Amino acid sequence: MSKYEIILDVCKTGSISKTAAKFNYTQSAVSQLIKSFEKELGLSLFKRTKHGVSLLPNTEEIVHSLETICYEEKKIQQTAADLLSLDSGYIRIGSIQSISYHWLPDILRKFSEVYPKITFDLYVEGFRPLIANLKNNKLDCIFVSRYSVPDYPFIPLGKDELMLVTPKEHPLSEQVAVSLSDVDKQDFILTCDRLDYETGKIFEMNGIRPKIRYQVNEDFAALKMVEKGFGITILPKLLLHNAPFDICVRSFTEHYSRVLGAAHLPDTQPSPATLKFLSFAEEWSGSMSP
Repeated sequence: MSKYEIILDVCKTGSISKTAAKFNYTQSAVSQLIKSFEKELGLSLFKRTKHGVSLLPNTEEIVHSLETICYEEKKIQQTAADLLSLDSGYIRIGSIQSISYHWLPDILRKFSEVYPKITFDLYVEGFRPLIANLKNNKLDCIFVSRYSVPDYPFIPLGKDELMLVTPKEHPLSEQVAVSLSDVDKQDFILTCDRLDYETGKIFEMNGIRPKIRYQVNEDFAALKMVEKGFGITILPKLLLHNAPFDICVRSFTEHYSRVLGAAHLPDTQPSPATLKFLSFAEEWSGSMSP
């Protein structure tokens, strides 16, 4: 119970005793509250009489402001209660392209069936801008690989294999099995994350130096360039599933894979809605078929 609601009730009833009884206060406590408020304002609100109190002239605007304050206080309390009970909420999600195409739509659909009043913003980008936006508090959680966020709380959702993608007429497309060494010195199309994460680490560990001919900031654009014969690239199997391109996809004999999942900021408590969503995503991964 706020002091403004108590003072407003005195304004309406004209009785300190009735207000005190209503809110289970002593009369002296309510009187002291009024005096303290009048001191803050630097003027008196009430005229004391034998029958109670009455508002002084020209105080109507103050009473109106008290009504507004009390309304907004209740609105804030209701909003907080809704968030805690998940009757409403707003979650800002970031995701790499592969997860946004194949996992997130199913997670979001099923979550929204249970919590229909929670709304979302979905931001699809590469690792670097996703991590930067999470750090800057522009996103509540991001769906990325474990390797990209080693120092962040991480909920694993599944594994994804890195695949070699070549044009249909490329010599490597004729090989049943390809090794990472086959990529060395080949014309290579670099995707949005460049060589900063898994692919770059694999190249570095194995001494692979492809000829970087093109760098593209969107994965499907890179696949179109592969289709047109500009070079080869490496992309996750999840992204390539049902991709509408006339290309050749091969697994490496070494079978390079990465763990995908959801991350949020360390040392920061996510909102109740975000926590519930992350928990839901984890449950979803447990029921996901291999």
